[in-house]
This record gives sequence, structure tokens and C-alpha cells, in this order.
Amino acid sequence: MSQNGKLMPNLDQQSTKLLSLTVLQRIDPFIEEILITAAHVTFYEFNLDLSQWSRKDVEGSLFVVKRNTQPRFQFVVMNRRNTGWFVVVSISNEEYNVPNRKYI
Repeated sequence: MSQNGKLMPNLDQQSTKLLSLTVLQRIDPFIEEILITAAHVTFYEFNLDLSQWSRKDVEGSLFVVKRNTQPRFQFVVMNRRNTGWFVVVSISNEEYNVPNRKYI
């Protein structure tokens, strides 16, 4: 048992990654590897006319995945905010920089 009396699975990091990969492959069988994960992300949109951010209806776990077909890389969000569970954003072959890391 864990916090609040809820039963929590005792999975190590590798088992959790394998379980997530299995779930992602049910949606997209071309996914071959999870490169990066983030436990929680929220999408916002910037309105240039109003100079302000607005929260979108997308929130959940983020996965950067490698696929064995084009597009080779994608961002996948397991969306918890509405019935559209998965949001996929394809990544072109451009270079992406993350603080202290470089991804292509």
C-alpha cells in the first residue's frame, strides 16, 4: 500500500517503460522505442491579438517515440482531459534542442 491507502504497483523504471510501450503500440504498431518521457504536460496556445496564453484541452503523460516508418519521430500525449486519449505531433528531420541535450 502507498499514499492514501491506495494499492500502488511495484514496477521498476524498465518495467514501466515496457508497459507504456505496449500501450502505445496498441494505438500505433509502428512505434519501436520510447526515447523520452515526461510524467505530465499541459498544452497552451498563445493568442497574438490578445497577447495572452490560453489552456488547451490536452493534458497528460508525454512520450517522444521512434517509429520504424515515416514519420520516424513523434510526440505522443496520453490525453486525460477528454475522450481523445492520444494527441500525436509528428517531428520533421530538423534538429531539436532541449537544455543540456541535443536530439535529431
